[in-house]
Amino acid sequence: MAARDFSISNFMARVDALGGPAKKHKFSVHVKQPDSLQSSVQADSIDFLAKSVSFPAKALATTDYRYGGKFSLAVPYEVTYEPVGITFMNTADQSPRIFWNDWFNHIQDMNNYNMRYYEKFIGVVTLNQYLDEADSIDPSNASYQVTLHEAYPKGMSAIEVGWENADLQDFEIDMQYSWWTASGEATPQHQGH
Repeated sequence: MAARDFSISNFMARVDALGGPAKKHKFSVHVKQPDSLQSSVQADSIDFLAKSVSFPAKALATTDYRYGGKFSLAVPYEVTYEPVGITFMNTADQSPRIFWNDWFNHIQDMNNYNMRYYEKFIGVVTLNQYLDEADSIDPSNASYQVTLHEAYPKGMSAIEVGWENADLQDFEIDMQYSWWTASGEATPQHQGH
């Protein structure tokens, strides 16, 4: 490896060689609801209201392997995935909230409290990041794309209102998923179940 100096110009030249720094402000969220979900609000009519999103994290669950009582070694045994938080701006007709509440009611029928089969309530969520030069939302031109497979809403936050607060309403949806894939990464031999 060649020696490098600590100059800003050297650092920026190396960052530019990798496409430049990634910025947070140009992104889109695309939600594909389950085919069997009936809602008066369609996902593509509220996608643009996503005001922030977290790209998914990944961690390895480990167990301690002990050898001869002398030392302990943390050994991974599975990948764990935490829910992804998506913050939506709400509208006066409550369309975003209605859509997500319909999905929750689709998972568990509140008339009889029966849970629907897993395959019937999962969808797909795609998170797209765009370069600073992008002037339109077009997932085929995303610089980075993450797909949450077998996704469903796990939680929906409350919306607090009050006489002293004229701020815009927003709420967070926590999306659970089985696994995620990202553009530009090597594809594993086996994904999912």
